[in-house]
Amino acid sequence: MTDGVLLGAVLSIGRGLDLATTLRRLVQAAADVTDARYAALGVLGDDGTIAEFITVGLDDAQVARIGPPPRGRGLLGELVAHPVPLRLDDLTADPRAAGFPPGHPPMRSFLGVPLHVHGEPFGNLYLTEKRGGPFTAEDERLVEGLAAAASVAVENARLYDEARLRERWAHGDDEISRRVLAGHDPGAVLDVVADQALRVAEADVAVLATAADDAPDHLQVRSAVGPGTDGLVGTVVPLEGTFAAEAWTRGRPVVTADAAAEALGTLTEHPAEVVGPLAAMPLGGPGRTSGVLLVGRRRDTPPFPRVVVDALVAFAGHAAVALELAERRDDAERLAVLRDRDRIARDLHDLAVQRLYATGLSLEGVGRRLADRPDDAARVARAVDEIDETISLVRTTIRGLSPAPGGSRTVGVRARLLAEVDAAARALGFAPSLRMTGTVDTLVPPPVADHLVAVLRESLSNAARHAHARHVDVHLAVGDAVVLVVDDDGVGVPPDVHRSGLANLARRAADLGGTFTVTPRSPGTSLRWSVPLPR
Repeated sequence: MTDGVLLGAVLSIGRGLDLATTLRRLVQAAADVTDARYAALGVLGDDGTIAEFITVGLDDAQVARIGPPPRGRGLLGELVAHPVPLRLDDLTADPRAAGFPPGHPPMRSFLGVPLHVHGEPFGNLYLTEKRGGPFTAEDERLVEGLAAAASVAVENARLYDEARLRERWAHGDDEISRRVLAGHDPGAVLDVVADQALRVAEADVAVLATAADDAPDHLQVRSAVGPGTDGLVGTVVPLEGTFAAEAWTRGRPVVTADAAAEALGTLTEHPAEVVGPLAAMPLGGPGRTSGVLLVGRRRDTPPFPRVVVDALVAFAGHAAVALELAERRDDAERLAVLRDRDRIARDLHDLAVQRLYATGLSLEGVGRRLADRPDDAARVARAVDEIDETISLVRTTIRGLSPAPGGSRTVGVRARLLAEVDAAARALGFAPSLRMTGTVDTLVPPPVADHLVAVLRESLSNAARHAHARHVDVHLAVGDAVVLVVDDDGVGVPPDVHRSGLANLARRAADLGGTFTVTPRSPGTSLRWSVPLPR
């Protein structure tokens, strides 16, 4: 071979800026100048092992039979550990040879030459089976010259690839930032994060999962893109023993060149043997991780370079910010609702209740002056009772709107029911009996407890105002359902009494999927209020 042939090979390598194309042209040029049947380039990864293996001379069927590409053992690893040219007439006789896997074509003559870019090891050129005899010193000189001359083209192509990657990174960064700042729904933002991570990393699958609300040590998939992820969104998966768990616990990225070779599992629907390079990014830092972004490629594809990992870290940070902002917006909305409810409660107490109370007192005075007109006096008395009932309902509503510090969320259900029974004793003239069975404070959730207290208050108020009872029994049973029974020995429900209070009790039961019944007794009445408990 002449220097002119070498020059032509170098010029062919320099055409175009795509790195993958440039590297393949380099391998083909090395085979051409040495007349080698087979040639390969082992590109080194960040960990110093062979991350990508580009071959010339093998067809797809042979590559499939050989199996996974080498990672740097035997003679290939010798050049990784000692980057100096290595020429052998028969590589099978060398004690450093690791042998060939089944299906590998026979190879004897061997020439290995390191490739440096910017003075740093980039990879190694491997040539085997020179036609017409073993490799010569002239072949070694030509390949060394080719590697030195091609390093500039490789560096240009690598810089171009990195520039394109950074362009995709900037575009994705801008797209995510706009969604976050515009206050979009967190789910939509997370979908954009997963999609942009897939594009920037040139990956096959991206999955974004956050802490499950009701399952400790589990993650819930919030977004998933790529083949094999259909139906994955919404599923809850355990953290233990996965790359996601490692990223979650450490609060730092976890990157592997071959997830299938590791003991940890992934969060994708792909079989373990299909998932190759994988990167797991925590959403947030150590101790404040809110989720994990996982990005993966098929097996036997190049691992993620450092610049891609940096971009994925930035995207994971955006996802964490989106979740944080969404949580803060929810807090602000809840605070606004609480303030509004507090204002309504004050207005009801200071305006509506006081005016109703004054109206009731005025009507009572009118009723006393109607002693000689019993029918009119009775109608006025019923109006006063309805005003008292309305005041009771408004006060119940006020308590629900504006619970006092240490109220329904902190005081046990038993204590609240005892307080209602004690308060009713003054109106009844005697203390009702109260019996409770089941783990009341543990099983009754706050929303049901609020309804339960209001129902007991109204039931005891009815017994005091209408039943003229001398004895009232209250029984609360808590199991699969909350069942409140209030029995009295009074005169029963008068036929002419307004039943708005009883209708409210029935409506409270219906709102919770339960029932309310009024059953006559001899003497008295039995009220039964029952609602199922959530599992």
